[in-house]
Amino acid sequence: MNLISIDKLSISKGGRILIEDASFGIDTGDRIALIGTNGSGKSSLLKVLTGQEQPDDGTVSRNNSLYLSQVDQHPHFKEGETILDFIFRDATPQMELVREYESLTEKMAHGDSSEELMEKFHDLTDQMEKLDAWALEGRIKSFLMELKLSNFHAEMNSLSGGMVKKAALVRALSQDFNLLILDEPTNHLDIPTIEWLQEYLSKQDKAFILVTHDRYFLEGICERIVEIDDQSIYQYKGNYSRYLEQKAVRQNIEERKQSRIQTILRNELKWIQRGPRARAGKDKKRTENFYNLMDQRENEQISSAEFSSSYRRLGKKILQLKNIGFAYDRHTIINPFSYQFRRGERIGLIGPNGSGKTTFLNLISERLQPDDGIIDKGLNTHFGYFDQTGTILDGEQKVIDYLTEYAETITLSDGSRLTPSQLLDRFLFPKALYYTPIKDISGGERRRLYLIRILLTNPNFLLFDEPTNDLDLQTLTMLEEYLQEFPGCVILVSHDRYFLDRVTDFQFVFDGKGNISGYAGNYSDYKAADLDEKTQKKQQQKQKKSETRQKVKTESPRKLNFKEKRELESIEDEILEMEGEIEELEKRFSSGFDGSNNKDTVKFYNDKKNLVELKYARWEELAALDQG
Repeated sequence: MNLISIDKLSISKGGRILIEDASFGIDTGDRIALIGTNGSGKSSLLKVLTGQEQPDDGTVSRNNSLYLSQVDQHPHFKEGETILDFIFRDATPQMELVREYESLTEKMAHGDSSEELMEKFHDLTDQMEKLDAWALEGRIKSFLMELKLSNFHAEMNSLSGGMVKKAALVRALSQDFNLLILDEPTNHLDIPTIEWLQEYLSKQDKAFILVTHDRYFLEGICERIVEIDDQSIYQYKGNYSRYLEQKAVRQNIEERKQSRIQTILRNELKWIQRGPRARAGKDKKRTENFYNLMDQRENEQISSAEFSSSYRRLGKKILQLKNIGFAYDRHTIINPFSYQFRRGERIGLIGPNGSGKTTFLNLISERLQPDDGIIDKGLNTHFGYFDQTGTILDGEQKVIDYLTEYAETITLSDGSRLTPSQLLDRFLFPKALYYTPIKDISGGERRRLYLIRILLTNPNFLLFDEPTNDLDLQTLTMLEEYLQEFPGCVILVSHDRYFLDRVTDFQFVFDGKGNISGYAGNYSDYKAADLDEKTQKKQQQKQKKSETRQKVKTESPRKLNFKEKRELESIEDEILEMEGEIEELEKRFSSGFDGSNNKDTVKFYNDKKNLVELKYARWEELAALDQG
């Protein structure tokens, strides 16, 4: 069934054409990725699909059975709105009922068991039964549990970017939709949450269209790529690797076309240069064709640009950390840590949100001072810090002026000199944007402009805090290639697993308790090793528990009575069986289980957990009696 169709669609922004005469459709079960360079119109197209914005031309047809749910790139919330308010805003009667139930059970969990509250609780459970809301309650609770959103009454404006995005995901995924629209869903999320979301979407049969720069995400779950390129839309069947193969074929065809264009241009140039008198009365169309061909050649040149900058040599001493420690509000962020950096190191910082990764970068760059220890920087060490606040630029300043403010000409590593306009061209900025106010370019274009400014300072030690946020795939690929050849040091924080794998060869692992450990290898190497270690620990714990039980059995000096003996024998089997059930349920929860077929699943899970605790207590009691 077709859900949305667009036909001959045109979209412009600030007089700049983004998409022209485009057509495509979304059907039930489609898994679509929308890609394109920053400012190409991806977010604008999503807003047209949802009806938030209107196209300049063309039609958007929506099926009457269409139910949309979406996650915006920057989720909007009201002043003073709590997590619970945000998730259940504009709720259906079912969702409103679940909201009341969640709020009530939280009060009860904090010890409020008044008669009035219990009466209301029984009334709510009856209503939940009548409206068949238990499946929805189970789905929402599984999301909240998985994404660790436990403080429902925390205000949205007090949350980190990652927690805001998690709340937006719960809100969107809890809806009864048949088309999900996701604009940069992985931005600000930590890697475990991204992996959970990827796993969840891979198991759903509902349609989605998303914008993301996460190539492992694209590779793992998308089955069609829709690309916006030079105001046109191109469609590719398959995942990201298939897209790359098919695009290479298309570009090969384009290159052959460009070769023909070059030949035609030479002939047309001779004709143009004959002057107005010689061309009097000639075909006007021929002059127009010449300039159209020139535009096509310029577009091809822009698409093959690459990053480049100058480089100042590092000295013998680069940077040494000597037992540095840092705490905030009496909370330890970083325990004493020492390290001596060497030329050419490319280090990734990995760990949960809030574990101190950004603090670590701020300490190295001297934006913060350590509470303990010494940071010893070499005389020739010059930092370039691409932080998360870099898009806060003067909106009235023109794009080109932002660079000329730094320098009128730039000298590159090969000795060549570039003007700011030539540099913008090299960094994929179309000429139409050179004199555009910064406030009128996209967030991704602002990030790219900020990146240029940093590289122009000729750093030899680069620090990146979430560099992949808002950058397009083409820019990321170019940046990766640049960093792979960069002779200085690189330290980066990123939730982009592909980026970490391509750029880094060593990891600093933050455990969230202030400790930092090292791992030699890229992110995937670390992930595989960490998984092996956790599996081994789990097996060791099971073995230890089994040995403890056996020891208690063998050392028991007296026999239990017949009834107690039977109970002790059966209770171990019961515990093992229940632990197996709990483990299975937790696997289902982590894959986004929505409880649609088992409305009491979450209640069953909680009851089982409580019962296992009781069984363990009883087992210990019997074992102690038997031992005594």
